[in-house]
Amino acid sequence: MTLPEFLDSSPSPAWAAETAAQMLAAAGFVSVVDAAATEARRYYLRPQPGMLFAVSLPENKKGVQLAFRIIGAHTDSPHLRLKPNADFTREGMRLIATEVYGGALLYTWFDRDLGLAGEVYFQHGDSIAQKLLRIDRAIASVPSLAIHLQRAVTEEGFAPNKQNETNAIFSGEINSKTLREFIAAEAGVAEAEILSYDLSLFDTQKAQQTGLQKEYLASARLDNLVSCYAALTALLGSGAEDTIQIVALYDHEEIGSNSESGAESALTEKLLRSIQVRLHLSDAEYDASLAKSIFLSADMAHGVHPNYADKHDAQNRPRLGGGVTLKVNQNRRYASSAATQAAFYDICKRHHLPHQTYTHRNDLPCGSTIGPTVSARLGVPTMDAGIAMLAMHSIRETCAYADVEVYKKFMESFLRVS
Repeated sequence: MTLPEFLDSSPSPAWAAETAAQMLAAAGFVSVVDAAATEARRYYLRPQPGMLFAVSLPENKKGVQLAFRIIGAHTDSPHLRLKPNADFTREGMRLIATEVYGGALLYTWFDRDLGLAGEVYFQHGDSIAQKLLRIDRAIASVPSLAIHLQRAVTEEGFAPNKQNETNAIFSGEINSKTLREFIAAEAGVAEAEILSYDLSLFDTQKAQQTGLQKEYLASARLDNLVSCYAALTALLGSGAEDTIQIVALYDHEEIGSNSESGAESALTEKLLRSIQVRLHLSDAEYDASLAKSIFLSADMAHGVHPNYADKHDAQNRPRLGGGVTLKVNQNRRYASSAATQAAFYDICKRHHLPHQTYTHRNDLPCGSTIGPTVSARLGVPTMDAGIAMLAMHSIRETCAYADVEVYKKFMESFLRVS
């Protein structure tokens, strides 16, 4: 599967995890529920809809000190998500009430052709069933207000009221299906059986290579599905020898990771303990393995924007096409330490990988990643790294295509380092 195909197939966190599972299954990974009970060496788990763990274990080696090599990324991106009871009518039109999820660059969501994707939960006999739903055609839009009705917008800036002005037009009111009727028909279930849903609007425009030499990739959700894809392809291409290799795809990073499927959950530790049982490691051996371990928080980085170069630090401003990017923040908004910075540069130099460094300006608030969270929970040294991109949190973002291959090679090398 190519990266554009992965992006187009993953319009919501649950779909991203589903697409990842399909990639792994096609490569021979086994779907399991209990990691401690399986005899498989290459397997994956789906603890929650938008979450996935993939594991590659080495052959049993007596006397070899194993170490965990974990790559973590996130499946969610800022977007417009449907509220419960989202269907309402106004001025002869049927609308969908939305809630802004995460720190969306909101103006980019206006005047786009929007599809609908996510999960539908419904009554199935005496139980509750779940089905993934994806509608790739344009069924909704959030139209702008004409400039003739807001003359000052070009001087005062665009600041829509998130409650009243981000509702999406769905259809004409007369003789149209309600939203629930539409969802039921698309999901193939009876309307009366629908119990709840977790549905997101998404841009129906496909991922596309751009630039005179097709050197760039433009798409929705580059942050952070590029990292998910690179991690998965690296795992598929990197045989486990002296390392226990794990790719952890979390949900809800964009809203703080504090959920059952976010990096704050206890599921990572539970997985590591299950691997301890599977490999028959004593507590002392497990602790020794954890002490040798390292976590890679894989997330996209702010590339220097040619029209806004003054928004970047003068000494550490990664450019698109410059290779893999290490992210450093002395206040630990990124988890890279001096020790893990050294490990990053060592991997890049040993394997002749182009690389660069990002730091945030002191006079601007810095974002964060799953890195500090997982590092604190596991007590494992962590590096934050990604590749440079433009328009982060826009409905359509841009990165350099060549950087993706460097990113994957870096991850392959990271997974093998014992």
